[in-house]
Amino acid sequence: MVLWKSIVLGIVQGLTEFLPVSSSGHLVVFSGLLKADATLAYDVALHFGSLIALCIFFWGDIVGLFQGFLATFRHSRSHEEARKRNTFWLIVAAIIPSGIIGVVFGSRIEQAFKNVYVVAAMFLVTAVLLFLQHFSSTTRTIREVGWKDALAIGIGQVFALLPGLSRSGTTMSVGVYRGFKQEDAAHFSFLMAIPTIAGAAIFKLKDFLQAGMSSSSFTEVGIGVVVSGLTSLIAIGLLLRVARRGKMQWFALYCVAAALFTFAVHYLELI
Repeated sequence: MVLWKSIVLGIVQGLTEFLPVSSSGHLVVFSGLLKADATLAYDVALHFGSLIALCIFFWGDIVGLFQGFLATFRHSRSHEEARKRNTFWLIVAAIIPSGIIGVVFGSRIEQAFKNVYVVAAMFLVTAVLLFLQHFSSTTRTIREVGWKDALAIGIGQVFALLPGLSRSGTTMSVGVYRGFKQEDAAHFSFLMAIPTIAGAAIFKLKDFLQAGMSSSSFTEVGIGVVVSGLTSLIAIGLLLRVARRGKMQWFALYCVAAALFTFAVHYLELI
């Protein structure tokens, strides 16, 4: 893959991983348009860049979750420790469904990435999910997340394994439907993304190491990590700002346009 294509795909991954518009769908479309053969190594690198951005942006939350994990093994009457412990296990519960489905049906899900019509259709589904947020009453905060909420959001993430169906858009939408403010639903979605992305990268690590890389490939991978990480930071900040204003529906219009564009370029045999 030539260098400029590597940079473009890094930007696409970084921006769309956290904005509710589906990074997987965009990578399918842009890889096809650019005739870029995105290798497994490069795919892992792009997601690793996004993971670094998450860790930077939510470092305080990560420390809190680690403290919550440690609090599981000691008896403390501290309300704050109990809250951190509860949050940690809620995140674990939320990521289990997609983890199981991803491992068991991974090969079948990968087949969906070869069907551009599936990608376009899922863009439209994402648009509907985002638009329907407008009709939800949202008063709850992230401190009020319960086990039923975590399970519902986790099930939503299962469906987001399909290309074009945004992970962040789906999990946030489920959270909003359950009464959470958009900003708090986004916050919980981001916390879920940390172990989700890390787990997916670890799952692919064996194939990544077996693939091997030339010096030029190593350069492309390194640039992909940097570009993806920087643009991911921008995307996270932008999404939280939009969610704070309660305007997530703006992204619904973009997803409709993305679906129409995908249908068009596939019909014209550009991808």
